[in-house]
Amino acid sequence: MTLYSPRLDGVALCWGCVPDASLFELAALGARYGFPEIHVQPAQYLAAGMRGSELAARLDEVGVSVGVVDAVMSGLPGLPYPDEVRPEWRAPYLIRVDQCIEAAVTLGARTLNVAHALGTLVDYSMMADAVGRIAEQAATANLRISLEFIPGTGFPDFPTTLEIVRRVGRQDVGVLLDTWHLARSGGNRDQLLAFGADRIFEAQISGRREPPPGEPYIPMTGRLAPGEGDESVSEVVRTLRRLRPDLVLAVEVFTAKRDDPDRTVARLAEATASFLETMR
Repeated sequence: MTLYSPRLDGVALCWGCVPDASLFELAALGARYGFPEIHVQPAQYLAAGMRGSELAARLDEVGVSVGVVDAVMSGLPGLPYPDEVRPEWRAPYLIRVDQCIEAAVTLGARTLNVAHALGTLVDYSMMADAVGRIAEQAATANLRISLEFIPGTGFPDFPTTLEIVRRVGRQDVGVLLDTWHLARSGGNRDQLLAFGADRIFEAQISGRREPPPGEPYIPMTGRLAPGEGDESVSEVVRTLRRLRPDLVLAVEVFTAKRDDPDRTVARLAEATASFLETMR
């Protein structure tokens, strides 16, 4: 195995690549394999056992920053009650909005992501009102929020989520674009060209192959390293890079197979570096 050590400037490591890692384990892996930034779960912050300056000092020692806290999964209409969620997925639904804001402020994140996973489609205006209330809470802490669209939820696709952002009417509310969810919702680079990228605050990237017809979808599995799989997904990343060269590209590769964390992150770092090199 070739270890990749140079810094991957403008790239972040998401918690989903090594979902069993603690906050400091994720930070150490990011630093070891060249990711200057990590994106963390609120639960990782709550489990760290530290607060305030002590926690910030530990991260400074490791040499990585936290860009995004991912994600708020409460406070929105259409979400399931926690006891309706499978036990292994339940924890994020029990964490309050104010706890997520606390995590983002303490960790120095620029964005608090909001997801509607397992939620149902609701009236746009009702959703916009709820998002606006979360944004008001976040604004008191100088935080912006992003809405992550996921097919089958209240944020089902890129155009719908942009419409909700428009109805909220705040400059500190935008979209998190995940290339996996874009492809699953029928989107492609043409949507970026049609709708623009100015309200995209954050991006998550991974590779993907179009599944055979009739193959069941299993959430949080099957993603490939950036640059692997269908060329249409790679075209989305290239388009994002052209439209928004300042946008941090966060690698988020969920897989059902649990490998050694070092091998996992080393492979993702090397694949991502090779992929981004093709864009130069």
